[in-house]
Amino acid sequence: ENQMETPSGLDASSSRPPPSSGAALSEKEIRRSTVLLVFNGALMQMAMAFVSSDMVLPAFVQSLTTSTFLIGMAGSLMRIGWAWPQVFISRLVEPMPRKMRVFLSAGAVRTVLWTGVGILTIRVGSEPPGWFLVAFMILYGLATSMMGITNVPWMDIIGKSVPSTHRARMFAIRRLVGGVLAMGAGVLISWILSRQSGLDFPTNYGVLFIFSGICTGLSIGTFGFIREPVEDLRAPRQTLGSYLKSGLRLIAEDVNFRRLCSVQVLWAFGMMGAPFYVPFAVSEYGLSTAYVGVFVAILQFSSILSNLLWAYLGHRFGNRSLLIGGSYFMAASIAVPLLSSLIPETPMGWSLVPGEELTARIAFFSLTFVMSGFAMSGVFTGRMTYVLDIAPPGRRPTYTSFLNMSMLPQGFLPMLAGGLASWISYKRMFAVALLTTPVATWLSHRLEDVDR
Repeated sequence: ENQMETPSGLDASSSRPPPSSGAALSEKEIRRSTVLLVFNGALMQMAMAFVSSDMVLPAFVQSLTTSTFLIGMAGSLMRIGWAWPQVFISRLVEPMPRKMRVFLSAGAVRTVLWTGVGILTIRVGSEPPGWFLVAFMILYGLATSMMGITNVPWMDIIGKSVPSTHRARMFAIRRLVGGVLAMGAGVLISWILSRQSGLDFPTNYGVLFIFSGICTGLSIGTFGFIREPVEDLRAPRQTLGSYLKSGLRLIAEDVNFRRLCSVQVLWAFGMMGAPFYVPFAVSEYGLSTAYVGVFVAILQFSSILSNLLWAYLGHRFGNRSLLIGGSYFMAASIAVPLLSSLIPETPMGWSLVPGEELTARIAFFSLTFVMSGFAMSGVFTGRMTYVLDIAPPGRRPTYTSFLNMSMLPQGFLPMLAGGLASWISYKRMFAVALLTTPVATWLSHRLEDVDR
């Protein structure tokens, strides 16, 4: 995701100095940056599929421990690591004329960490799991924190390299190509975790982690070829206290922004059971872990397909409609596992993974990932486009960073969900999550229909 710089201060990908932010970017430079960003995003989406915090990692941790709290932590660390550094890093890097070095440093550490986790898993993952689990969680938490750090300079460089008139198309193509690669990763995950691969536990998961590290490195390297425009103006750096106060003041004064942050918190409660869908099916229905890859592919395909719906709704009814529609799909995704036990285990005469016959119950259970794909795509696209609708041009960075900061509590909820699952069962925990979705949907309807 980052670009190496030569000692002379020029980009490693070119002998020419990068363009200044004060000069208009040429169409050739914009096209070049757009192509690099598409492949950067596609490779990163593939990397994240190999270590999916909702499917792959919970299944891996479940193979090491029966603790639902630790299984929930596998989902929590991804969300916490992404959210917590951003406000602190944004205050530090904002005055820098170039941000690529920060991104490169954190991205390189992130690549090494995932590769190291894979090697560690292969070498010692079969030993008594106590200390290995501790080491895995620490390295995993560091890797996700690096992801949060890289997000700040990544967004800034995109903003400088691609004008607003080109961003929507770039992100659409990026998600499309990334979804295709992630679906391919899902097929590969399914084979690696199946008996046909010949890879035993924990080697099979170690291979997945190494693949994630390789794809992460390729993604970082691809982004690194972007010629980052130089910012000539150095804005004064705010103190942390004044920066935090300005963001909290926005939440208190802007009713629409406060409602959006509240909806996001409610969504977090609704999605807290997502890391437990696979453990639930494994423990309740004896589902093979080879289905993890199938579910990853279904989730990615649904996310791609949903973009057609969200593009139409956003154009026809405005960006608020994505938030409303995403809330309905989220409710449906939680209802499916609650209802799945009512479906008979009738064999369907064919299989989705080698050596495993598909039943009507598992086919119905797969719908939760269809609904989740629609929900996550709608919620993600809707909140990002809507916050840009309501934010004044001069305050957009503050609006977006504090919106992301409001996601921090979401990181702790899978651990809460794990505790609830252990105490009252998976199904009752899903029911608790479902109860929050009507409130989120009602509050989504109360957001103003902004037309800009």
